[in-house]
Amino acid sequence: MKARPGDGAAETLPRATAVAEPLAAGAFEGLDLLRCARRVGYVFAGGSVRCAFQIGVVEALAELGVRPALTVGASAGAWNAAMVSARIIHRMRYYWKTFVRMPRFDLRNLLVDHSPWRFRRMHKRVFDKFIGRDRFRQPDALPLFVSVTRIRDRENVIFGAHEVDDPLELLLATNYLVPYYTHPPEINGSCYCDGGVSDNAPYEKAFAEGCDAVVLVALKGDSEGQLFKSARDREHVIPPEFASRMVVVRPRHRLPISFTENRWSVLGPLADVGYLRTREVLLAERHPETDLCAKGEAPSAKIERVVNVVRRVFA
Repeated sequence: MKARPGDGAAETLPRATAVAEPLAAGAFEGLDLLRCARRVGYVFAGGSVRCAFQIGVVEALAELGVRPALTVGASAGAWNAAMVSARIIHRMRYYWKTFVRMPRFDLRNLLVDHSPWRFRRMHKRVFDKFIGRDRFRQPDALPLFVSVTRIRDRENVIFGAHEVDDPLELLLATNYLVPYYTHPPEINGSCYCDGGVSDNAPYEKAFAEGCDAVVLVALKGDSEGQLFKSARDREHVIPPEFASRMVVVRPRHRLPISFTENRWSVLGPLADVGYLRTREVLLAERHPETDLCAKGEAPSAKIERVVNVVRRVFA
């Protein structure tokens, strides 16, 4: 069994050489791209607690010698981006464990946040414990950029964590979703909400900041179709001028994990799947653990189909 980077010997990953596949031509091109790049950007798409998959991806990249120069995050993926930028990769699992073990529902919170959901207070407590408000202004921190949606016009805006007074408010903004949060964070005079609505895969920002290679970690499975970029672009195809300089790591299929899952016994193995899936993408290995697949059609796909029918009827 192979130990995780930064973890103790008691915690182990599935064996990383479970099944061998014939190597295709150019099988290691993605890894060569990342190792030879001057500046590598990590881009983390949103996906609620399914973003635990991204923990294993980061661990595998570190093990393979890939070092990021900056991170970009949207929605729940922004928390992982923040951890990488704060250089606490070795504590990502502990950060997640601490968060999911907290009670998330308390009627007394109605007196504090006007909502029974405690997510704002949970995030504040864990962020202050593991990262801190001033971390991104320190010279050894990596630049962190966060995708948010401006409420008044639904336009996408990307802020640098070093540009705002309180980076925690920025991270809360990109996760703002009713009813779990009731007071939209205000940044520079405007209110913002979930960045995944307007740009859930902001890889262009990494290139604009000088990266010559980008790793995009998304949660929509390969078998589900193209990338979810935004509410208006649900089947996004990366343009050729970017695609040749990118490595995209996604699950093979739709993950059988609820967006509200809070058991580490479920989310921990999902991180392991992310680790193994990264080795598949970069080293052409094959691991049966990555065949994890939810049954049936995604609820979001059903809702979208109904919405499209209604639009055609009233068009």
